[in-house]
Amino acid sequence: REYQLDQGVLDAWIELFPEDANGDLMPAGMVAGVIISAYSSILQPRPKGNVHGAQRFEIKKLPKVGDQLTTSLSCLNKELKGARRWVYLKTETRFANGDLAFSGLMTSLLSE
Repeated sequence: REYQLDQGVLDAWIELFPEDANGDLMPAGMVAGVIISAYSSILQPRPKGNVHGAQRFEIKKLPKVGDQLTTSLSCLNKELKGARRWVYLKTETRFANGDLAFSGLMTSLLSE
């Protein structure tokens, strides 16, 4: 999923969280929004249940306004614990030049 950080999105974030202002650099809290947006558009139709259990990120470099990002996700593991179906998704968000911006692990509980 492609994403370009624009000034309007950054301004809206800073309006809600003024302590996150750092020039044209994307605040770390926005990483989750980029990932969830990609997840929601890539994984269609979404599995039934689809309860978001946990999410972890590793940030290498935060983007600046105007940076073009590409987020990919892949199934890292599936696990059955009792009657619960857990899915572990790996995310990678890269700059246009291929350098890693941030990566993560999303854990979801499925009903089917």
